[in-house]
Amino acid sequence: MNFKKIGIIFLLLIIISLPAAAAELLSLEEAMERAKSENMDLKLTEISYQKSEINLKKLELQNKFNYTETQSLEINKNYLSSQKNYQDSKAEIIKSVIQQYTNLWLLQKEIEAQELTTRAEERLYNEMQARFELAQLSRIDLLDQLNQYNNASNELENLKDNYEQSLIKFKTALNLENKEIDIEELAEPEIWEITEEEALEKGIAESNTIKIAELNLELAKKEFQKNKIESSSSEQKIAELELQAAEISLEKAEEDLENEIIKAHLSLQQAEKNIELMENNLERSESQYQQTKRQFELGSVTQTALLQYEASLVNSEYQLKNAYLNYYLAQEELADLLNLEPGVTINEQK
Repeated sequence: MNFKKIGIIFLLLIIISLPAAAAELLSLEEAMERAKSENMDLKLTEISYQKSEINLKKLELQNKFNYTETQSLEINKNYLSSQKNYQDSKAEIIKSVIQQYTNLWLLQKEIEAQELTTRAEERLYNEMQARFELAQLSRIDLLDQLNQYNNASNELENLKDNYEQSLIKFKTALNLENKEIDIEELAEPEIWEITEEEALEKGIAESNTIKIAELNLELAKKEFQKNKIESSSSEQKIAELELQAAEISLEKAEEDLENEIIKAHLSLQQAEKNIELMENNLERSESQYQQTKRQFELGSVTQTALLQYEASLVNSEYQLKNAYLNYYLAQEELADLLNLEPGVTINEQK
């Protein structure tokens, strides 16, 4: 007896019988936290920010008594610019993660709806084929239905391919290439109770863009005062123009930010209303499906019709989840303008 061969077969049977590794359930909050620690671009930006922070403290210690007010303003401006660059990068990465994560969930729902639609089109084609054989409809009608079934089937395959490509891209961004992951059910977002006035007040107070513009204005004033004493008339005129430009830039920065906050706040309100609308649509689809299901059980409608209403129900669920996505993104857009930590408005819901 070949004991070596028996041993190999036995080992293969054990391996085959072992359960496949369970996929890791990844929540949106976990995905955002992982992006902060794993994204290469963000790591580089964070290093640059940390260097500027060290340099700021170093300069403050070295020049505590002998650096000028102008130098102090320049140091603080450079630090704020580095901080803003880091915060902007983090905000964009978090928004991208939210978009990718929720898009994967939406694709799953879209695939589910398309599978039902494809099954309904297939059943309808089979029914029409039987009727064609009984000479109850024309070949053109049968071919039209075959085309609808083929189109539905192709759309299903395209959605599945799109999902796989999106999943690969998402896992690569989070350094999860070698892991199996499942996307957690997308929860309904909590409504952010913030008025336009509150948003404007916080946004203006916390904006690094405005703080940098204010420092530029202070620097322009210092330069103007210096040139008034020791420079030629042409240099004085240039310094005066630079001061005017800094004043206009600060005013423009404030005006632009106010407009962006008002626009973002309006988008948030519209996203909230859209959730309400999609919830009503889902309730109507649920009612229609349940009514059709009862009719099917009584034998008054076909299984094909039931599948079509079920597909419509799943599509309504998809539309509601898409409204959730738009609200999450609108929330992050406003939070970004208020200089809040990226993802904080979502994490605070837990």
